[in-house]
Amino acid sequence: MAYDQSVPGGFASLSEPLCKLRLFQPDVVFVLGDLFDEGDMVSDKQFKEYVWRYLQMFRLPPGIPLISIVGNHDVGFHYKMHPFFMSRFQNDLNYSLVHLYTIKQIHFVIINSMAMEADGCMFCNEAESALKNISRTLHCMKYPEEAECARTRRHPYSQPILLQHFPTYRISDTMCQEHDAPFIEAYRERFHVISKESTDMLGELLKPRLAFAGHSHHFCHSVNRLGIDEYTVASFSWRNKINPSFMLATLTPDDYVVSKCKMLPQQFVYNSYLCAGIICLMVIALQLMKSLRRSRELDTDQNHSKHN
Repeated sequence: MAYDQSVPGGFASLSEPLCKLRLFQPDVVFVLGDLFDEGDMVSDKQFKEYVWRYLQMFRLPPGIPLISIVGNHDVGFHYKMHPFFMSRFQNDLNYSLVHLYTIKQIHFVIINSMAMEADGCMFCNEAESALKNISRTLHCMKYPEEAECARTRRHPYSQPILLQHFPTYRISDTMCQEHDAPFIEAYRERFHVISKESTDMLGELLKPRLAFAGHSHHFCHSVNRLGIDEYTVASFSWRNKINPSFMLATLTPDDYVVSKCKMLPQQFVYNSYLCAGIICLMVIALQLMKSLRRSRELDTDQNHSKHN
């Protein structure tokens, strides 16, 4: 299951997705960045409080990993990333740069989108080096008989799946086969989406078969620049979107099925609360009327008894 979010502020009811988690029993849950609104602005104490709240919100059943991917609101955009922000995200939530995560022979490559600038910065160089190492690892999974692959771990090969906060390069949501953005805006490279060059580099090094991203707050299903399906996962914060959703994917080493799962719209929930409140007031009013009627009947009976 995949989510995009920003906390704190304006969540859709978390009881709904958590109930679905217990119903579907996924093997893993990915949150695709922007876990916090201001992770790059708060003190260590506040950051710990944010992490605690986030982990309480996503308290999953035992045995279901929660993989938290870094977003620009967690450590800052490229120009603002600092070892301090990166290390505390890494220490508390494990995934801050580039990682290969494998579960049930499905390979996911987790990417820090803000480190995809390819401008020679420290984090960009580390990310590119990690991507090249992952590329070699995947190559050795595919061709284990090669001499250089003798000491490489021997997971069965399948094409990896990209997971990152920014989508790969596209000019706007006009390129989506499906989308739910209320209006279309032009996307800026390195701000709304990663650059053409970084997108091409990911394709060349990883040869992925599927991609998931967040950031835009709106759902999009497109065939991206690499010629593969890419799903941009909508935010499920009501402050960002009145009709939140999340993605549910069934994956095998050579196939996939992805579904968009709608959550309750904000207005529907407000109307439900309003109707429930009105019904409660009506029930209370009826009970009070019954109590007053009984009280009057008792007074009348007592007066009759005195006269007799």
